[in-house]
Amino acid sequence: AWNHWWGNQSIRKDRLMVAKKNKYSPPTKLIVGGIEFKIIFKEMRDFGEMDFDKKTISIRKGLSDEETFDTIIHEANHASLSVSGLTHILDDENTEEAIVRAMDNLLFPVFKKEYKRLIKWINKKKNFGRLTSPSP
Repeated sequence: AWNHWWGNQSIRKDRLMVAKKNKYSPPTKLIVGGIEFKIIFKEMRDFGEMDFDKKTISIRKGLSDEETFDTIIHEANHASLSVSGLTHILDDENTEEAIVRAMDNLLFPVFKKEYKRLIKWINKKKNFGRLTSPSP
């Protein structure tokens, strides 16, 4: 299961504090290993699909912010395996999917957690007017 890491944030507007939900704004392209992949949103059965020959990543319309983000990262991982040439030595699609899902469930939650800590640290230090290195 995914640990989704964004939530509500308060913003000041005309002297009123209004709760505003952060809205994920997905990219229109990704560059993986120096190769640009266009991101397309469309009606489709799967959450996403990467087409290396067309250099596209298709994402199902109507997914939640978290599902969209997670799917883009998942498909970028497929793209990285293709760009690296590793897809040529993998036995079949099932092996590649197993590797990508392992990264989804084991490594990406670590990135999300650490990124959240980094943003929190940056925001805290901005309030004090200076940046210093984060504590381990």
